[in-house]
Amino acid sequence: MRLNRKEFNAMQSGWRKWYVRTIELPEFKKYGLVIKDRDILEIGCGNGYAASLIAKENPKSYTGIDVMEEQLILAREKYVPGGRFLQASADDLSVFEDQSFDAILDFCILHHVEGWRAFFDEAHRVLKDDGSIYIADVNRRCIHIVDFLLHWGHNEEALFSFEELEAEAHQRGFETVRKAIDLDLEGYFRFRKKGKS
Repeated sequence: MRLNRKEFNAMQSGWRKWYVRTIELPEFKKYGLVIKDRDILEIGCGNGYAASLIAKENPKSYTGIDVMEEQLILAREKYVPGGRFLQASADDLSVFEDQSFDAILDFCILHHVEGWRAFFDEAHRVLKDDGSIYIADVNRRCIHIVDFLLHWGHNEEALFSFEELEAEAHQRGFETVRKAIDLDLEGYFRFRKKGKS
């Protein structure tokens, strides 16, 4: 996964920070996200803005991963008490032990991950029993519109419909706790790891 310069700049923008702060993180909380005293993993942590918000709520631990070293440099410059920022991809979480996290957060990054299906296998392994994935992301249709208007050129292999996303989560041991889809473009999901049978 690699962002072009326009996408990279968009991720640093004030509107993106506003959206994480006022829409996405509050939506995750409505879906049951508890941060205090929990082990949190954020995929595609970018410049660390969401990490700075999460740190204010006293997680037991916060870990952010990103594939772009320039994003991690920015993230490490922010003061996040006890935060870890590692270079890794959402579809390969082999740097983490089994059952390491209570929650995994996706602030609109999964549509950049060509191996997004493998992400669910990895998430299932690293989540504690009854852990959840919280996803705020956009679907293939939305990205096609963005690419038409802004000429960003997303990799088609990384894109998904919300039906495909949910089906893959279910196949890999998750159940849908809650979801909402806005204008058939943006979706919010909480997928909980199913208990052992």
